[in-house]
Formats: sequence, structure tokens, C-alpha cells
Amino acid sequence: MVSISSAGKIKERTREFCDKIQNWDEILDSYGIFKKIDIHLQNEYDLIPDKERIGKGNVYISRHVAKILYSYLKSKLKMPKNDLIQLSKKCLEYKKRTDTLSVFYVALFFLAEYIENHPRDFETIVPLLKKLANKEDWKLREGVIYPIISGLKKAPEIILPFLSKWSTEDNEYLRRLVAESLRPIAEVKWLRNPEKNDEVLKILTQMRKDRSLYVRKAVGNNIKDLSKYMPEKMLQLMEDWLNKSSIKVHDKLATEIGLNRDEKRLISTIKQAMRWIKDRNPEFHKKLESILGSYYVLYFNEKSNRLAKPPSF
Repeated sequence: MVSISSAGKIKERTREFCDKIQNWDEILDSYGIFKKIDIHLQNEYDLIPDKERIGKGNVYISRHVAKILYSYLKSKLKMPKNDLIQLSKKCLEYKKRTDTLSVFYVALFFLAEYIENHPRDFETIVPLLKKLANKEDWKLREGVIYPIISGLKKAPEIILPFLSKWSTEDNEYLRRLVAESLRPIAEVKWLRNPEKNDEVLKILTQMRKDRSLYVRKAVGNNIKDLSKYMPEKMLQLMEDWLNKSSIKVHDKLATEIGLNRDEKRLISTIKQAMRWIKDRNPEFHKKLESILGSYYVLYFNEKSNRLAKPPSF
């Protein structure tokens, strides 16, 4: 039996919702329709059975509602391209009038649908994305990733130059967004292909010694994820990073004792990046020791992300 909260059911009810609205022509002139969308989202959330609430929340619902909303306005109502973008901006403005994040996510997923259909228009939404990426609320910042992912899926040659430029900007939130956008998720299959991700590695390399721990952790987490699919390539990348530095490998290197500021930043990123291999790939431990020293393999604790002190430390 199909669950009442399945993607198909949400889309079906959203089509019915769209058909019932009579005043779509007013969508850019007032916030009335966004209030109706807000109520629809809340109704969909209320329908989720308690046993299914883990993994099915605002983001899950908003993704499917936005997909149908975009398709309806573009295909059935023939809304012009510029109006589709303006609709997202209007929806984001409405966010100030409600406490729920669902409307915000609908706006970002709607933009994601737009970019998936028109990736060459990505530059037109860059100012908006950069503004949203600077929000203090991390939940708002995280939503910016969705239009970027859509662009990476359809036209990476257009999106990657923007991400490369952002990786060097002053705003740490924007730099972190770059690392998070390039995580090797299943939705963007080429990110997991070792023969196609060299440009991604160049961008991550630019941020390997970032002055922000917030950014370095994102870089390390990205490489940790990549190491699940291409451990040898990631080990080689870490070795290349070390070879370009003046750091000498020794057993206690992972303690970071005696390193200068930039060297500590580099080693902290590598430690973050190699956690999966350290815990899941013992066949690579010898190679890992040649990069971070034996203490990393023997004593590093992934959960606390620190080096536990051995008895003879």
C-alpha cells in the first residue's frame, strides 16, 4: 500500500491544489497565493504518519511541492522565464511573514527546478544566492545548495567557475557553501567518478588551509566522502598536499606539536579527510601512516575529531 506521505501522493495533491487556485495571474502582485501555499505545506506535513516523520519533514515535502509548482506554472500556465525567477524572489520575501521554513525551501527548490531547466541562466541568480549564503541562520544558508546542485547536475562547466571564484572570497559562509555543494551525493553522479572530478579537487585544494575551521571541516568532510569511492586517489591527493608543504612526516605529526599556523590548518584538514580510511580501510593504514604518522592510525578518535593521548604521550 502506498503511503499517504509518499512523493507521488504529495505531487498528486499538489496538482489538485494548483488546479483549485483561480488567481494565478496575481501571483507577482500580492502575497495571497504564498499564504495558500504555506497552508498547503502545513497540511502536507500534518498528513505524515508519526512512524514516517524521521526523514520526512519540511525539506522532503517542499522538494516535491516545488517540483509540481514549477511544472504547473511553466507548462500549463506558460509563465515566462523572468516571471518564474521573480516568483521565487517573491516567495522568499513572503518568508518574512511566516515562522515556517517550508516556504523558504519551496522557493529554493523552485529555483533549483529553474536552473535544472535553464542552467545557462545561473549567473542571473548569483547575487541572490550570495545574499542568502550570508544569512546568520544556518538553516537558511544550507538551502542555497539546492540550485547549485541542480546546476552541477546539468552543466558543471557553467557552475564550477563560479564555485572556484567563491572559494577565495572573504565570506567564510560562501567558502563553506562551495565545499558543501561539491559533496559527492548520489544525485550528481559524476562527482563520484574519479575520472571526472579533478576540477572539484582543485577547488577543494584551494581551501585546504582556509583560515576558518568551519570551512576546513567542510573540505575535510567532502574528501572523507570521496574516500569511500576512490581511496587511492584521495590518499594521493593528501600526499600531494604534504609534498607541496615543508612538513616532515613523523609518528606524532597528528598531534600538530611544533607546527606553525598554516601547517596546523593543513594537518587538521587532512585528519578530517582521512577518517573513513582510518576507520574502515585497514589495508591502507601503512599508506596513511606515511602521510600522518602512526599516532593518527593508533589514537585518532573520529567522534571527537581529536587525537586521544596514548599512555606514553
